[in-house]
Amino acid sequence: MIRLIREGSKKHPWILKIIILVIAVTFTIGMGWFGYEQSQQPNALATIGPYQVSRQEFRRAYNNTYRFFKDQLKQEDIDEESLKLEVMDGLVGSKVWLVTAEAFDLEVSPAELRQSIVERKEFQRDGKFNPQYYQRLLAANRMTPKQYEAQLTRDLLTEKAQLIAQDVASLTPAEMEEVEELTARQTTSVEDTQEIDKVRKRIRLQFLLQKKQRALQAFQAAMRTKSEVNIREEYL
Repeated sequence: MIRLIREGSKKHPWILKIIILVIAVTFTIGMGWFGYEQSQQPNALATIGPYQVSRQEFRRAYNNTYRFFKDQLKQEDIDEESLKLEVMDGLVGSKVWLVTAEAFDLEVSPAELRQSIVERKEFQRDGKFNPQYYQRLLAANRMTPKQYEAQLTRDLLTEKAQLIAQDVASLTPAEMEEVEELTARQTTSVEDTQEIDKVRKRIRLQFLLQKKQRALQAFQAAMRTKSEVNIREEYL
């Protein structure tokens, strides 16, 4: 499964982004109700510093991701054990960003939270936030506004922490030289200076986005090492 994901992400980068998104939105809008499997098993399947990944969170994320592979990617041969590890890794990663946000003393104000809710299209009708529809949609997904808003607050904290980690990335003089060389190769037959500048900006943006992504991954890996991660794989 891990090999298939990596090969697919090279040919179709959007696939990996969607998989990550499927795991991420599990926290925001649930897609089903999953009970505890066995009462004698621990509810906390992983601890990340002061945070936990509960059995309920894991089962919801796993089932959503499994259905995504089956229904959207039409993947028949799914290695469930590998998929469980991939899903847990994603959930642990999301908790690591909460640890990071706490280390940075980041906060989400009530105004920020409200703004994020009213701007979400899934809660709008005729282009405007609809409080009644908001509550009905959450109820249909077995969530209360308090539960949803608590998770959304965590999501916003994660976004803030990631932005800080990415902001340290900038192109070095050597990398800017690469940008210029690649621009020259791609515009050998172009005389319009504005068109050449567009190509240069596009290439520079690609370089910068790649560097930001590497910075994000490196920062998360470093924070994960410091966060005392403990995963109980035997209960997955």
